[in-house]
Amino acid sequence: RPSQIVSQQQSPQLVRANNPYRDIPSLYDMYLQATPQPIGLKRFGSEVFENGTRDPQLIPMDMPAGPDYVVGPGDGLSIDLWGGVSQRLVRTVDREGRVSLPEVGPLLVSGKSLADVQEELQTALRTQFKDESADVSLSRLRTIRVYEVGDVANPGAYDISSLSTPLNALFAAGGPTSQGSLRIVKHYRGSQLIGEVDLYDLLLNGVRTETTPLENGDTILVPPVGPQVTIEGMVRRPAIYELKDEQTLSSVIELAGGLLPAATLQHIEVQRLVAHQDQTMISLDISASDSEAEVTKKLDSFQVQDGDRIRIFPIAPYNQNAVYLEGHVLRPGRYSYHEKMRVTDLFSSYKDLLPEPSTSYGEIIRLNPPDYHPTVESFNVAQALANPGAAPELEPMDTVRIFGRYDFENPPSVSVFGDVRNPGTYQTSGQIRLSDAIHLAGGLAPDAESEDAQVFRYLPDGSTTIFSVNLAVALEANSSENILLDSRDRLLVHKNPAAVEPAAVYVEGEVSRPGRYPLTANMTVADLIRVGGGLKHSADTQTADLTHYKYSGPDQGVLSGEHQAISISSALAGDSSADVAVHNGDVLTIRQLPGWNDLGASITVKGEVKHPGTYGIRPGEKLSSIIERAGDFAGGAYPYGAILQRATVQQLEAREQQDLILRIQDEESSVGALPETDASAKRAKQAALAQYQSTLTELNSNPPTGRVDIRISEHIDRWKNTSADVEVRAGDTLIIPKTPSYVLVIGQIFNATAVSYRPGRSAKWYLQQAGGPTTQANKKAIFVIRADGSVIGGKGSLLLGDPLNAALRPGDTVVVPEKAIGGSKNWANLFTSAQIASSIASTMFIALRY
Repeated sequence: RPSQIVSQQQSPQLVRANNPYRDIPSLYDMYLQATPQPIGLKRFGSEVFENGTRDPQLIPMDMPAGPDYVVGPGDGLSIDLWGGVSQRLVRTVDREGRVSLPEVGPLLVSGKSLADVQEELQTALRTQFKDESADVSLSRLRTIRVYEVGDVANPGAYDISSLSTPLNALFAAGGPTSQGSLRIVKHYRGSQLIGEVDLYDLLLNGVRTETTPLENGDTILVPPVGPQVTIEGMVRRPAIYELKDEQTLSSVIELAGGLLPAATLQHIEVQRLVAHQDQTMISLDISASDSEAEVTKKLDSFQVQDGDRIRIFPIAPYNQNAVYLEGHVLRPGRYSYHEKMRVTDLFSSYKDLLPEPSTSYGEIIRLNPPDYHPTVESFNVAQALANPGAAPELEPMDTVRIFGRYDFENPPSVSVFGDVRNPGTYQTSGQIRLSDAIHLAGGLAPDAESEDAQVFRYLPDGSTTIFSVNLAVALEANSSENILLDSRDRLLVHKNPAAVEPAAVYVEGEVSRPGRYPLTANMTVADLIRVGGGLKHSADTQTADLTHYKYSGPDQGVLSGEHQAISISSALAGDSSADVAVHNGDVLTIRQLPGWNDLGASITVKGEVKHPGTYGIRPGEKLSSIIERAGDFAGGAYPYGAILQRATVQQLEAREQQDLILRIQDEESSVGALPETDASAKRAKQAALAQYQSTLTELNSNPPTGRVDIRISEHIDRWKNTSADVEVRAGDTLIIPKTPSYVLVIGQIFNATAVSYRPGRSAKWYLQQAGGPTTQANKKAIFVIRADGSVIGGKGSLLLGDPLNAALRPGDTVVVPEKAIGGSKNWANLFTSAQIASSIASTMFIALRY
């Protein structure tokens, strides 16, 4: 519309940039698109034949040869005879221009027309045959060589058909170049100019002028392009044209196919190049009041020159005697303008508007002369329709815009939240009821509360109010509770309280799946047992414990509980007195049979007994009983070094060892953070860190064994039923080793080894046999690990006793620990504890292999 065009403030340069004809082709470009290479013509010297020579058979020319065709050497003649003799003869004119006839001999035909050849052949044959008639036609055309020179695409010598014209020859050479002339193509025979060809006759008018056929040796010359003018803009064929006889503007417009209906002649711009000087602009102004004869006279009198660039401008792109209607209307578009026109002439009633227009506001966009700047005038649509005579008047090129109601306000919407299938805010097509809002949200969720819902409503003063509705009633047909909702109302649907925190009961103890289960209205003790997967074999089927909870007191604020003994067998049998109903929070405990954990208990006996193996144990059975059942000790057994391993003890030791490892790692982190002030401090720090790592490695490689210290001897009767006769547990392992013949000396000594046992010798003596402690040994912390698992330590150590003076027995181990490097006193204690733990584990490992 005009207001959009004017508001963009398009400059003449922008208008020209938007002109679809700004890229002006030359007529030569059109010629290249319209004249592809003719099929059947091959240029000699450019195309490569298989044998490297010209083959006239590859150059056919499908055109008739008339009676005026001049026969020459190489032509093929087809001679049909009838009368005295009926025969068809095919002869080729030889180099001397003759053809040979039966009974007649050679006959000269070269240089004669096809009609003359037929007459002479018929006359010659009648001298030999009575009443003989002949018909002569061409069976094969000879080729001629012509020369294409000048501004052609592929200059050179070409072998073409003898029927070819200069136009055919020009096509064979690819046509003129962009610098070649399309208006003057010259045909020479020797030095004689035979004729000129104007290709514009063919390209623009479709007229092929008669030209003289080519003969052997002719030359086609394409001279350089002549004077040119460019015409662009509102013509039918904007292009660059070569001038020949055209000298006026009217003749150039005729070359361009004439003017388009949208062209204006009131201003024609010509950009002219003054040769060797400068460029100038010339305008041809034709008044709108000029008659057709005057316009033609002015166009005929305007002389064009080589290099002119002519631009024909378009008329205004909009109708100046029209008004425009757009927006929220039924029939937007352009309407004719008349005097005293009002907005109600464009729309006379609400039927001409789309539903729900904005009745309080419409606008008129007006272009104000002289610069046609746009202004906006508003009007009341409802008042204009109520009083058409007082409606605003319009002026040419006005644009009336009608708006919709929701261009200035939000469309109606309701929000549904809570326990619905698709909560959210929904735009409505109009006023809806509460049930409609529920359906927009996909309906109620399965656990929705249908008795009570809340509606939040915005009031005109900006405040909100709330009221409750009964959903179950509102969703019934024709219900008064199915209220109308206002725009922006919010409906909140709650979840059923029973679904928010459902009632539950608990079954614990000896059932397959103990845990929490939802409470139903008719659930009993038997139901709860079945829900829990039924009783296990370990369940006590006589009595179960049921705990009830309830609130009491004046305000029901005191929680109390009571226990009830339930006969399981009666409850499962359906006895109503035992199969009582359960309530929210009740806990039913199915007790375990007494001694059930001892069912299937066993102990493994290894080593030097007469019958090693795995034996079942009865509750309270002791170690002596197990040894007796295993057949007593075998010969060579060493009961003093007996080992009893227990899984629960191993678990406790593992936790303690893991705690020791974590404490050592903390100490290591503290040492790692110490500064390295000099080389000695750096070396001390590195040595300490190495000791930490080696300690952790020892602990990780010697896991706890779970050994229980026992004091037994080969005479079972001496310790049977005493404190030494310990009670065995399920999963225990008893190992009776062979009697060793050595004492181990390990740790920081010069020769860690096993020393042969000498009765009565002390630990000091065995230490001397192993070479004595090294400089890294902690002599005050030397300890002995007895074969029965007990440990004795030296003065100042964590352990009690004097290990160096103690008389050792076979299988005992003397351990010389390493000094703690760096760190705090806490590290020294941790390091000693770590060495004791790893040493006990390693000696246990050795004892198992006695």
